[in-house]
Amino acid sequence: MNKKIKNLVPLCFLAAVIVFILIIVFVCKPKFEEFGDAQRKSLNSAKEREKLESESRKAEAEKQAENMKLKSIKTVYETDLNSSTENLGIFGRMFEEIIKKAQQNGLLIRSIEYNMSPETDPLYIESSDAYNVCELKFFFVGSYSQLQAFLTDMNKNFEYLTYFSSINVTAFSSNTDYLLINLSITLYSKKPNGGSQGSKLPLSPKGKNKKK
Repeated sequence: MNKKIKNLVPLCFLAAVIVFILIIVFVCKPKFEEFGDAQRKSLNSAKEREKLESESRKAEAEKQAENMKLKSIKTVYETDLNSSTENLGIFGRMFEEIIKKAQQNGLLIRSIEYNMSPETDPLYIESSDAYNVCELKFFFVGSYSQLQAFLTDMNKNFEYLTYFSSINVTAFSSNTDYLLINLSITLYSKKPNGGSQGSKLPLSPKGKNKKK
């Protein structure tokens, strides 16, 4: 008899374990399902929030792009002086202001060249009877961050129309933190009684037709 009881003990223990597991399953299953539903809802909510944030970022980017587009329309300086092939005065204080902004943003000016008759400039080709055009070639030394700060400053805070016609950057072999920067900036000024074209033009002139 005792032997039978001993044989039944493992079976009773196993049965108790099975019953316990069944109770746990039936009791906890709804909780697991609720937890799973909560997780799915949380995931869906996170995806919806991410979608809304993405749409918000996109709308903000579009707004900034539109603002930049509006800012790109700048006033052309109107001079009271007659055109002269060697007179930078017909561009007012633009020349001095560009130098000042370059220095304020940490760029070192090695040299400056200028061309009062830039034959490849679209506005000079099409409207030299109404506008003065001068291409300035700056040779700067500075870091990338200084160059970026200067370009941003010019874009945001320079009042009159200019055109960045070319830029070439080369790092020094001895110190790659510093760059040799060749930057061409074209200045424009409206001549006195210089035709009927308006005093506002796009920041980047796009005309390509040559005079007949």
